[in-house]
Amino acid sequence: MPLGKDVHSYSNFDEVIVRHIYPHLTVDFNRRILYGFTELAFERKVESATFVRLDIRGLCIEQALLKNKEANTLSPLPWTIPKYHPALGSCLEIDISSVKGAHFVVQVHYSTSTSLSGGIQWFTPEQTFGKEHPFVYTQFEAILARTMIPCQDTPAVKAPYTIAITCPAPLVVACSGAQVGSPTSSGSNLTYIFDQKMAIPSYLIAMTCGAIERRALSANTGVWAEKPLLDRAANEFVETKHFLEVASEIAALPYEGLWGHYDLLVLPGAFPYGGMENPSLTFISSSLITGDRALVDVVAHEIAHSWSGNLVSNSNWGDFWLNEGFTMYFERLILGQIHGDKLRHFHALLGYQDLLKTITDLKDEPEFQKLRPNLDNVDPDDAFSRIPYEKGCSLLLHLEQVVGGKDKMIAWLRKYFNDFKGLSIDSDQMIAHFESFFPNAKVDWKSWLYAPGLPASFDPFSFLDKELFSTCQELAAKWKKGGSGASISDLKWDPAQTMCFIDILINENVPLTKDALKHMEETYKLSETTNVEILIRWIMLNLQNDNVDYIFPSVADFVSKHGRGVYLRPIYNTLIKLSKEGKVDFEKVRAIYIKNKSFYHSVITNTFSKFFGK
Repeated sequence: MPLGKDVHSYSNFDEVIVRHIYPHLTVDFNRRILYGFTELAFERKVESATFVRLDIRGLCIEQALLKNKEANTLSPLPWTIPKYHPALGSCLEIDISSVKGAHFVVQVHYSTSTSLSGGIQWFTPEQTFGKEHPFVYTQFEAILARTMIPCQDTPAVKAPYTIAITCPAPLVVACSGAQVGSPTSSGSNLTYIFDQKMAIPSYLIAMTCGAIERRALSANTGVWAEKPLLDRAANEFVETKHFLEVASEIAALPYEGLWGHYDLLVLPGAFPYGGMENPSLTFISSSLITGDRALVDVVAHEIAHSWSGNLVSNSNWGDFWLNEGFTMYFERLILGQIHGDKLRHFHALLGYQDLLKTITDLKDEPEFQKLRPNLDNVDPDDAFSRIPYEKGCSLLLHLEQVVGGKDKMIAWLRKYFNDFKGLSIDSDQMIAHFESFFPNAKVDWKSWLYAPGLPASFDPFSFLDKELFSTCQELAAKWKKGGSGASISDLKWDPAQTMCFIDILINENVPLTKDALKHMEETYKLSETTNVEILIRWIMLNLQNDNVDYIFPSVADFVSKHGRGVYLRPIYNTLIKLSKEGKVDFEKVRAIYIKNKSFYHSVITNTFSKFFGK
């Protein structure tokens, strides 16, 4: 049986498309499952369509029913599961040949799976900050909504959703929408209802349940966290309202008129991303709480997604750069508006350095260096890297130069967001829109989109302000000579410059002796930093210079607290490489992975199970 129009979905959304999703699910912490039913309101686009095909993975299907609203009846519908793929899951095929009319509602009863629920992560009380209650959250990007909901799990399909979640009291539920009323009680359970009126792709449906509380940051913004973390979280993200106001001004489409409120929810360190842009409820990693707001730029990034990604979405995962590349560019516009273009340019150069390193790391996978890679028979998570983020942003910086500056790009972005709001598009549609707005612009789209690496002519150092970057280069030059004259005052600057300084040493593969690394630690106390972005760089710098015995205790501690993929992938990949070179015992590496495996999300364990075993 072939896949649908999207190579990562079985759904026949070109024939029958979902218009509203209504999950009604109960949380069972003892069995680590959700059970209940989901109603899907469909529109038959092709009159002859006799089946509706949905994506599922690990769902135990009980029955499919046709709902007759007028008669208030439910009638059984024939269904089968004709196809399974280890990465994509299964196809739920429901026979609708007996269904009359273009509009109808199907109710699917089921439970999730303990072993295949990759989009649902469960925590015991001991794994939470409060240590008293269990915790569960969902993370569906890219194709994991199908592990909780039978759905057309493709970004090409967008629909509003209304969700009812029943959980044991006194736990609290939060979802990516507006809460409808107060929770209702039944025995020892509470039922929460949330409604998202904007049409969104399935991967943006989000739910969490645990001992969480909300603290208002302003009239329209707030932060959720477990109680032991709430004060720190509220202090860390107090500038959220300002980010929203600046982003709304740039986009010329006010956030509140689109999405209503904006909340952050702080998740345990096992969360595999820095942030996830779930509408109205951004999930954020607790690893980003440093005490000095040094990493709150991630909030600007997730807010930017409210327009690029959530409002205007990529229609397939091969065009993921339309989501993340635009968002990186927009994030830096926000930072530039607040702090000035000098900082915007500095962050762009940081991203460019990160991009060069990623291209080097992917030297054996040229397809994944492309902005529009061929992902046929490839799990989108396996292709995940900084390419769509930073190469995509680099293309937009190039376009900024082509059209004559930032102001002209912002004028185009405003029209782009307005013209495509609520839609899912591909690169061809984006290009046509750009060329219509800038008919005289000359762009080598083929090289940017379909060739690995970067166009040879692209050099952001030739047109971006280099002052802040140059100071980082000067400190790196000092350490290339052994660090003579270094002092703690070297780092009295923006923490991002410390990251840049270490990045230069890593990216240029500067050889540092163990004595030099010891001197750096004694001078800067890098192992004691509360900034996870600086700490990961310090770890990688030591591993790169084979200082394994010294840094391994820090590595073991780090991977037990931080589950973000951009940290774990380079650490474990480097340790695997060093073990093959005989510089670290593989069983020692495997032991720390196995010890922390239950802490990691499935997008991490799926990557490393081939090395360490399941």
